[in-house]
Order: sequence, then C-alpha cells, then structure tokens
Amino acid sequence: MTTATGFDAIVGQEPPIRLLKTFIRKGTHPHALLFTGDNGVGKKMTATVFAMACNCLALKATLGRQPCTASIDPASIEACGACSSCRKIIAGQHPDILHIAPQSSVIRIDQIRILLQTLTLKPNEAAQRVVIISDAQAMNPEAGNALLKILEEPPDGTLLVLTAPEASDLLPTVVSRCRQIRFRPLAAEDIARMLTASEEIDPQTAQTTAALCGGSYTRALTLIDPRWQKRRAWVIETLNRLATQPSGSVRGWLAFSEKLAAKKDLIEEWLEIITMWLRDLLVAGVDPIRVLNQDRLGTLTTAAGQVGRARLLEQIDAVDDARVALRSNTNARLTLDAMVLKMAGVGNSYV
Repeated sequence: MTTATGFDAIVGQEPPIRLLKTFIRKGTHPHALLFTGDNGVGKKMTATVFAMACNCLALKATLGRQPCTASIDPASIEACGACSSCRKIIAGQHPDILHIAPQSSVIRIDQIRILLQTLTLKPNEAAQRVVIISDAQAMNPEAGNALLKILEEPPDGTLLVLTAPEASDLLPTVVSRCRQIRFRPLAAEDIARMLTASEEIDPQTAQTTAALCGGSYTRALTLIDPRWQKRRAWVIETLNRLATQPSGSVRGWLAFSEKLAAKKDLIEEWLEIITMWLRDLLVAGVDPIRVLNQDRLGTLTTAAGQVGRARLLEQIDAVDDARVALRSNTNARLTLDAMVLKMAGVGNSYV
C-alpha cells in the first residue's frame, strides 16, 4: 500500500477483516452484507476498503497467479492503493462503487428507485460493482420494501453492503437476505493511540476521551471539542452542588432543568453526560478502574459518599425515562422538570 487506505488502516476489527479476506481469497461472497455495530467503529470505511480489494487490479493479478489460494498469507490480501481502480475508489470517483446515504436523516424510496434503474445497466468497468448503503436504518418502510427487489434478485456482479447500528433497526425481510457481520466497539487504548497520532492532543486528554467515548472514534472526535469539555464540567459541578442540598429541595433542580432545556439540540448530550456521571458514582467506590470520567476520580470518590446507591439508581431511571419521553416528542421543559424533581426525591411520575 502506498498509503494506509486498505485493511491495514482499520483498527480493532480483526474478525470482520479476516472473514472479508476469506471471501476475497475464495473468490466468492454473499450478494448482500450487513455490517452492524455502533457509529464510529469502522463499518463505512471497511465497506469502501472491501470494495477496493474486490476490484484491485494488482491483487486480482496476484491471486490469479496462485495455484492454490488456500495457502495465501491473509496479510497479503490487500488492495495496492495505486492501480487505476484503487485510485478512483480512494478519490470517490469510481463509477461502479455506488454510495447511498440519508438525505435529511431519511433514505427515501426515490433514492432506491434510482438505484434500481442504475443496476439494470451493466457495470462500466468494475469486476465487482459495489453498492454501499450507509445508515440503512434510515430507510423509510417504502424504501426498505423497494430494496427487497434487489436483494431477492441481485444483478450479476453486484454486491450490496448495508451498515446499521443493529439488525433490529431494519425490516426483518431485509436482514434475512443479508449476511450479517458484527463490528465491536474499539478498545480505549486504540482510540487513545489514534487521537494522539492524528489529532495531536496530549496523552492525558486522549486517555480521558477514549474512556468516555464508548468505543467510537467518531464520538471521540466530538468529545475532544473544548465546548463539549466545558459542558461536561458544568454538568458535573452542578450535580455535585445539588447533591449537597436537602432531599426535597427543588429550586436548584428546577433551575438546572431550565438551563438543560434552553438549547434543545443539546438535550440528548446533556442527558448522556448526566448518565455517565451517575454511573461513575455507582462504581467509583467499588471498581475505580471502570470509571469513565477518570480525570475526575478524586471528585467522584468524594461525591459517591454523599448519595446512596438506591438514590443513584432512581436518578439514573429518571434520566432514562426522560430520554424515552423526549423521543415521543413530549414537551421538553415539562419532561426535564419531571426528571429533575424525581432526581431531587420529589414526585414519582412524568407530566
């Protein structure tokens, strides 16, 4: 490889890569693959890399010269990155590597209809035409049903690769026609190493961010933003202050709710930060190594002694219930008010 653009650039996904290389070595694969796993673990990148390996002219020539592909070293099954096919795919200009992604958070039936029309034509130049449908869970029901036509009668020489967080996010009829490959969360050490290498941040910040991001490199890039760090600090300081107030004291909690609701686009982020902190309070005194907010371990240890386990569990439940309510398009301010009242020990249900 002239640059790290192939399988060697994908971190922490050895089982999926091993399987994909086996497909290439044998020269056969399912007509449709479904990559599942959290966002930011390498699904989309792997789909593109696989498309490149399937069409690499140098790799094809190498495999063609081997009398027995079973003896090929898996490490050698790698796109060259330099042939005309590889260069076009890297540049996003290959006419037979098709990408479909949500438009305004939805994949619509018109996008699938255009794909159907395209697939009635022969590939322009590729040995293996590849269709990558990113965030396939965003397909509306009409789009999902239209896609079934391709999955049931796949055109020769065409491979479909769908990506989604969970198979359950898709129509069962779509899932049943795909070979599912699960991608695992990335190890915190791998994410910290990537952050220090490519983002030029200090090792301590990288380690803290890697612990908080839940195995997603994409999320890690969000968390190193100073604005996110400032929001996390404010939530932690506020929760620590409120924890010292007598049970049933609500004025401070309602002021907290008001600020959380002030920016609706940040509410989900606020709730995630709150949940991480409450979860850390539960484990800080039992298993400090499992604490996510490692840079606040001293504060956590002190704060954990101020709130009982039963109260923390009730507060976590309150945040979870608020998430569910907000996804049902309830009034944000009323929902958050109800959440903080329950966290304060007042009230048992949501408005």
